[in-house]
Amino acid sequence: MHRFIVSPEALSRGVVTLGESDSHHAAVVLRLESGEVVTLLDGEGTVAEGLVQKVTKRAVDIEVQERRVLPRRAWEVVLVAAVTKGKAWDALLQKGTELDVAGIVPLLTRNCVVKVAREERARRRQDWQAAVAEAAKQCGTPWLPQVSDPVAIDEWLAGNPRFDVGMVAALAPGAGEMGDIMAQNAGARRVGVVIGPEGDFDAAELKALTVAGFHPVTLGTTVLRADTAALAAAAVIGHELRRRWRA
Repeated sequence: MHRFIVSPEALSRGVVTLGESDSHHAAVVLRLESGEVVTLLDGEGTVAEGLVQKVTKRAVDIEVQERRVLPRRAWEVVLVAAVTKGKAWDALLQKGTELDVAGIVPLLTRNCVVKVAREERARRRQDWQAAVAEAAKQCGTPWLPQVSDPVAIDEWLAGNPRFDVGMVAALAPGAGEMGDIMAQNAGARRVGVVIGPEGDFDAAELKALTVAGFHPVTLGTTVLRADTAALAAAAVIGHELRRRWRA
């Protein structure tokens, strides 16, 4: 069944009209016809079945048949990751959404190859949020991950990010195991995991994160690419939290 993401306000109505881009895709690419059933998501937990009423390239009208409001997750993983180049970052956004992360914070670290000017940050966030929305259509998550503006580590830490437990992937000797940190924080429901760039964090950045309470952890005996490390960490933590809270 085809899925579309619409605003909570739109989904509260009896008939939803898709935006021009989604309407064109529905009419031209998907070749939807009147009478077909589709799924509508608002990204905030509401899932609805809709009956296609009218199809044009600029406006597709869908009558809402049934709504379900799903409870918010009992747990959350927030992926805080240094921005990587091109397809690797696109894959991180897509796969992070599929892994059901609650949020993605793009970090601009000293060793990042990608640079984002301050005046470009809001636009980049909008582009990345749109990519997340496309991934959500494919995987059907009722909760849309929220992408933050790209930000430097010191700026992000100055905002006093709140987690029940925070971890940072580190290549430095003495890094702990994620499983051990999770076991030591059995009541944790909101977990943040920080992943550095291909060149890793510099010493000052890693120190700032550990002083802020993030536990250095290892992701295994091999050196992972940044995007691989981010998704591996999100998958392991998400699995543990789902198992722990059964939701």
